[in-house]
Amino acid sequence: MPNAHFKRRHSVAAFTAAATVSMLLLAGCSATDPNAVSATDEETSMVVAYRNEVTTIDPARADYVQTDSIAQTLYDTLVTFDADNALAPSLATSYEYNDTVDAISMTLRDDVVFHDGSALTSADVQYSLDRYKALGVGIFGQIKNYDSTEIVDDHNLVIHFSTPDSLALGALSRIYIVSSALVSENEGTDNAQSFLLSTDAGSGPYTLGQASGGTYTLDRFDDYFDFDEERPDTMTMRRIDEYATIRDELIAGTVDVGPIAPTDEAAITGADLEVAKRDSYQAYVFLNNSVGQTANPAVREAIRLAYDYQGGLDNLRDGQGTVANGPLPSSLACRPDLASSEQNLDEAKQVLADAGITDLTLTLNFQPAFSEQAQEATLLQSNLAEIGVTLNLEPIAFADYLNLLSDFSTIPEMMLATEAAPYPDAGVMLTRLFLSSAVGTNKMAYSNPDVDSLLAEANAEPDADTRCDYYMDAQTIIDEDNAIMPMYTVTAGTAHRPDIAGAELAAPNGSLAISSLTVTQ
Repeated sequence: MPNAHFKRRHSVAAFTAAATVSMLLLAGCSATDPNAVSATDEETSMVVAYRNEVTTIDPARADYVQTDSIAQTLYDTLVTFDADNALAPSLATSYEYNDTVDAISMTLRDDVVFHDGSALTSADVQYSLDRYKALGVGIFGQIKNYDSTEIVDDHNLVIHFSTPDSLALGALSRIYIVSSALVSENEGTDNAQSFLLSTDAGSGPYTLGQASGGTYTLDRFDDYFDFDEERPDTMTMRRIDEYATIRDELIAGTVDVGPIAPTDEAAITGADLEVAKRDSYQAYVFLNNSVGQTANPAVREAIRLAYDYQGGLDNLRDGQGTVANGPLPSSLACRPDLASSEQNLDEAKQVLADAGITDLTLTLNFQPAFSEQAQEATLLQSNLAEIGVTLNLEPIAFADYLNLLSDFSTIPEMMLATEAAPYPDAGVMLTRLFLSSAVGTNKMAYSNPDVDSLLAEANAEPDADTRCDYYMDAQTIIDEDNAIMPMYTVTAGTAHRPDIAGAELAAPNGSLAISSLTVTQ
């Protein structure tokens, strides 16, 4: 194997220098020869594969995983989440809500330098948040209640929100801060969207070298406030959409880190590579609670009872995950102790019979680009046939599906898709998916005034434990309503060279924490 005998991958220049040293030693030069190259002088590099197109690296669009995969290496946030999913400092050293939970006081680090050489101040935070607000799209959806930033001095500020918002502090873990000096000079007529399409204006651990054809070359930023010499000197991000290609390139040694399909794990581990896993997202069938046949609670209950969850997980997801036991992924805290999803065909038939429902025909949309979803759709179709229900399968492009979410009446009757928390907080998923006013992200057209009330109380509650109680009560109601069909929390696998650490860590949105990858010395 190309990497089996090397602790680190070295640059071409380093290999050339090493070869020169070897020839000198063979010629009789001593190990103390002044022309010898020390191992500590050798540069390290890393090639990371990612899937699907990056249309911009503007941090305003870091709501897309593809954009965020690049942005997280170039930019910093005010706060972050640690490996235990606990809120932790980043650009801000301290942060505190006021008593009414509609303002956050912050103190910034005084040793942060942007890649353009300017120092981080409160003005950069104000500019960044105001820019996202002006754009009103993308990542701003995480802090939609943002009102204004009050600058106290260069390193102290107060962020104000239009309503009490206990989720805002966690949401700031997804909001990247840009250099106001650089971006304001290049605003143009589109709030710098053209400028930031392929330009770096951050303070993160890497600077942008080159960007071409889906390949991004990143250079380690030596003035980074949290500098780690074990981060590679150069990181190359390469777009590779097919899992099979990623697998083959990992084995060949042309890729060092990359996502893998569960079925490829055996081949990967047999090739002197390692696999890191983390709970990533939850697979669902979203059921329209307001319109169509699924507006009937008995129909939703029967659908949930019909599916072979364990069979789907074992055979279609290669056993990589856990059967769902509630509306939220098992990786999140503040979840009640609910029963796991389980197939019961006899009970499903009885539910329909008790409701007087016969000759039922339903329609399920799914994304054909994902083979596992096509197989899950077929499995559910077969399961429902066993209880006398006809299920028509209709493929749909994700972009077309998103367009249908703007009105509860146009939301598909049933949609098979996955969902993850944008940061590790139960409240953000509950609010996005189940709040009746969350048009555009409420994919079930779900509306329950008791759930709305619990989430509103949680949003105005400064105490985390009390908020957690509200969240658990809301989930219990959602489960009793059969509002959604949770299938399983899926475990994501990342393969990597044995000398690379950090592949098991998750970014706040659950994806791979690329900026945390290091090469052991």
